[in-house]
Amino acid sequence: MQMDLSKANALKDKVIEFSRTGSLSWYQEAQSRGISVSELMEELDPSPRDDNGNITGQLDAFERMLYVLDLPVSGVNALTVDEFFVSQGMILSAELMMREVRRGYKMVQDPAELTAVSSPVKGPSVRPIYIKTTEAQKSLAIKEENAEYPAVKLAYRDKELTIKDKGRRFDFSYKVLKNQRLTEFRNFLWWIGAQLAYDEIDDIYDVVINGDGTSSGATDYFNGTPGTLAFSDLVHFAASFTVPAQMTHILAAKSDIEVILNMNQFQDPLSWRESELFARTGDYRAFRPVNAKMVVAPNATSTVLAALDHRFAVRESVSQPLMIEAEKVIAQKMESAIISKESVYSIMVEEAIAKSDY
Repeated sequence: MQMDLSKANALKDKVIEFSRTGSLSWYQEAQSRGISVSELMEELDPSPRDDNGNITGQLDAFERMLYVLDLPVSGVNALTVDEFFVSQGMILSAELMMREVRRGYKMVQDPAELTAVSSPVKGPSVRPIYIKTTEAQKSLAIKEENAEYPAVKLAYRDKELTIKDKGRRFDFSYKVLKNQRLTEFRNFLWWIGAQLAYDEIDDIYDVVINGDGTSSGATDYFNGTPGTLAFSDLVHFAASFTVPAQMTHILAAKSDIEVILNMNQFQDPLSWRESELFARTGDYRAFRPVNAKMVVAPNATSTVLAALDHRFAVRESVSQPLMIEAEKVIAQKMESAIISKESVYSIMVEEAIAKSDY
């Protein structure tokens, strides 16, 4: 299928004008609406999509703009950072960097995989909602005369949570990277994105273990031999969840994940296909003891495992999605540019979290 470049060509002059004048109007509009510049460009030049909303074309709107401007950012002909900054598409440089950070954010372990829902909010604080399930756990098989059906209540917490401003600052000058190919520079951006993702995984772990400030942390279900984590403890951990919740993810320190990987029950590839896959690929994320994915939380407390059902447990409230200080990037003041996100995690269903402190 031939690409439709008509709208990209129509927008080309606007991008060139923005680059000439240094106009940040697209960035300002995107930030005010809580979306990315790429998403804004999709509104101006929509990509073909399937029934599920996935882009079906070769390129998205941002990539089509690079194409019509003849700005290769990958492959053997990729521009240097300096060549991009003096090009007709210079104004796109901040979003180009941000796209690679977002790619790195999802590349190793996407925090979105651990959250049930992410909701945009306005203001410096939010009052979390949660599902009150005490009554709902009663049987509703038969409604007796003059009896009421069990209620599932959606309610606000008693207190508000302050939105957290989380981010990282670049520690290099434009002079250092100007002669780098964009294909090299993006690896650095991927690394930053992955670090930001693990910052958030640490936040999710902390919320599960210690509570979110409006609710208490998870109940400790460990009942084995102190100082020892056995396979039977993992089974008990998984069984501690109240249906319909189940343990889908275990968040823990790297040392504790090593303990799990080394359990005798996971050493026989004839019994455990995931064990054979891990031995072949070295990717522990494919390894799912008691049908739960394992996630390293870099700053997790040793011997304290957190578990959750990603479908129900955690809600993310976002007042500002992951963004870069575009004005500093455009002005080539990289050493002071910050990539940040303003959000907070809260517990939505308390029965969908658990901990095991061995």
